[in-house]
Amino acid sequence: MTTPPVPEETFRFDEPGTLVKPRWIGRLVRLILGILCLGLVWKLAVDSTIDDLTSLPYIAFGLFALALIPYVINIGFGVRWGMWPRVAFAGLVLGSTAYSYMTHGTLVAQIFWLVVNGMMIYTYAHLGLSFCLAAVLATPGCEMRALAHLAGLLRQQDTREHYCPGFIRHVDEWEIGRRDGTQASPGNHSDLLDGVGAKLAIYGIPFLALQVAGNLAGFLLATMIPAIAFLFVGIFCLYNAYRSRRVHCIFMAPWCLAAGTMTLLYSLRMIDFGPDTWSIIVNTGLAGAFLIYIGSERMFGRYFRDTSPK
Repeated sequence: MTTPPVPEETFRFDEPGTLVKPRWIGRLVRLILGILCLGLVWKLAVDSTIDDLTSLPYIAFGLFALALIPYVINIGFGVRWGMWPRVAFAGLVLGSTAYSYMTHGTLVAQIFWLVVNGMMIYTYAHLGLSFCLAAVLATPGCEMRALAHLAGLLRQQDTREHYCPGFIRHVDEWEIGRRDGTQASPGNHSDLLDGVGAKLAIYGIPFLALQVAGNLAGFLLATMIPAIAFLFVGIFCLYNAYRSRRVHCIFMAPWCLAAGTMTLLYSLRMIDFGPDTWSIIVNTGLAGAFLIYIGSERMFGRYFRDTSPK
């Protein structure tokens, strides 16, 4: 069995056995992402207050949750409701805003925060639980089919599958090709990131170190490690952009260098934006890097070609 090409229809479900099961690297990636999602849920449920509505990281996670809602609902429950789940949640948010204004004379009141926070908790809880179950059960394709996979195992029934619309599909394809000896040769030998293994090492290790430092370390390590991680990725991308003209590296290098410099200045106590400084700098740096990675090459392709006359 081989992974089929990505179907044009986003919410198309394939017959059981169409997709291959993830192997240990793919399962480990799913487990890590699941733990991170559930950690965010805990923070939202225990520590979040209405004051977070003005926090840039909170806003970013809220918008990302709104973007994820159609995939969580459609793939998770095996339905084809298109973008209507997003419209429904957006309608709840707008409705709570209108209610807040009519009852309290302000657009942002407790009911508005409860709706937004509830949407985020549900989205990331469903996503986190699905990631963890997919890691344990080796659910083929998208992690959002893990709950259905578990239900099918309990009923001793086969479960429809769905390809992963995110980057995990590439991790699975790379790992299967590497183990089976069918991995394609790199398309650009000068590109140090032309392969999933290199991306996991260059981006994954700094990301994990940053998360551990931010949650477990004291001030010095919690700020110095993210600074080093951002600067390392920025310098690496700068070098790789010079070597191969890789599009996302050209944009990622200055962004990560700026984020690393800001984090370093905060670590040296030369700048301070208040109690949320770490979250503002580090989470904004991560969110920006993620958007650059997924967006730049969709817009401009993988490489900038040399158009100078020969």
